Amino acid sequence: MNGTLGRILAAVFVLGMASISTGVGAAPAAPSFSKLNARVIDKYVMPRFTALSDTTAKLASTLDRTCAGDEKAAANVTKDYADAVLAWGAVEFLRVGPLSQVGRPERFDFWPDPRGVTQRQVAALAYKRDATALDPSALSKKSAAVQGLSALEVLLYNDQHPITGDNEAARYRCGLARAMAQSTHALAAEILTEWQGDAGWRQRMVSPKPDDERYKSAEEPAADFARALITGLQMIQDREIAPMIAALQTPDKSPRLPFSRSGLSARYAAAGVASAKALYDTMDLARRMPSDKAWMPRWINSAFQRLSRDAPSAIEGIPDAKNNPERARDLRMVRFHIEGIRKLVGREIAPLAGLTIGFNELDGD
Repeated sequence: MNGTLGRILAAVFVLGMASISTGVGAAPAAPSFSKLNARVIDKYVMPRFTALSDTTAKLASTLDRTCAGDEKAAANVTKDYADAVLAWGAVEFLRVGPLSQVGRPERFDFWPDPRGVTQRQVAALAYKRDATALDPSALSKKSAAVQGLSALEVLLYNDQHPITGDNEAARYRCGLARAMAQSTHALAAEILTEWQGDAGWRQRMVSPKPDDERYKSAEEPAADFARALITGLQMIQDREIAPMIAALQTPDKSPRLPFSRSGLSARYAAAGVASAKALYDTMDLARRMPSDKAWMPRWINSAFQRLSRDAPSAIEGIPDAKNNPERARDLRMVRFHIEGIRKLVGREIAPLAGLTIGFNELDGD
C-alpha cells in the first residue's frame, strides 16, 4: 500500500475513534459458528451456486438450439452468456468447499491470462477442427484455457469468424462453443451437488468432526468465509481497479480486464461487489460490536454503498479514462474503500467475533 493511501486509512480510524465516547465497550460474545455456517450456506452460498448451474444450463441449451439452426435461440446467446458470467462473478471468490479443488476455478474462467493463452489455444482448436474437443467430457480433460466462460467469450465475440453459418468452419466453431457451454454446466452442476447430501460440504462445515481432514471445528469454515470475503475484494482490486489505474499512467496501452471482449467488465465487477456485500451481511459478524467499535460497521456499510455506485462507472468506458483526472480520483477512491473494508473485517471485526484470519489474507497492502 502506498504512503498516501496509508495516511487516508489511518485518518479513517482516527475519525472513527473520535466520533465515539471515550468509554470502552465490552467485547462481543462469540457467535455460534455452526449456526453462522448453516446460515451462510443456506441463504448465501446455495442460491448463488444454484444460479450458476441454472444460467450455465440455459446457455448450453441455447447454444444447442443455435447450432441446430434456431435463429431465435441465436439471438439470445449473448444475453444468456452474460447471465452466466454474472452468476460466476458472484461466486468466483468462494474458494471454499467444492470450488477449493485445484483447477476448478480456472476451468470456469482462465484468468488472469496476461499472455493471451486462451485466445491462442481456442484459435488453434478452431483451425485444426479437433473433433475430440466437440465432446464435453473430452474437452473437460484438455487445457483449462480452452474451457469455461473465458474460452467461450473468444468464440462468441468474433465478428470475423461467427459461430453461425453454413460453412464447415462455422459449424465447427458452433459445436465447440456448445461443448464448452455443456462442459461448464456439468462442472457447475457437479459443484452444486457436492454441497449437498449427508457427506456433502454443507454437512462437513455445519457439523465438523475431529477426524475430518479439512474442518475439525465450526470456527474453521467460518474463518474460510471471512477469508473469501477479503480475498474477493482483493480480486476486484487486482483484476479490475489496478489495471485501470495503470492504464491511466500508460495511455498507449489498454488494460486487460476480465470479460472485456464481451463488454461485461463493469457488470462483472458490480456482481462481485454485490456478492461480497451479501456475504458480509449474511455472516453478520458485527452484530455485537462493542460501543467503541460501533463506527466500523457503519463505515463498512457506507463503503459498500460507494463501491456499488462507483466501481462499475470507474471501470466502464476505457477510452474515455485516458488523461482523465476525475476518473483517476474515482479509481483511487474505489481502491481506498476496498482496502478499508478488507482491513476492518480482517483485523478488527473478524477477530472480535473469534475468527483467526491469518496475515496472508491481508497481503497486498
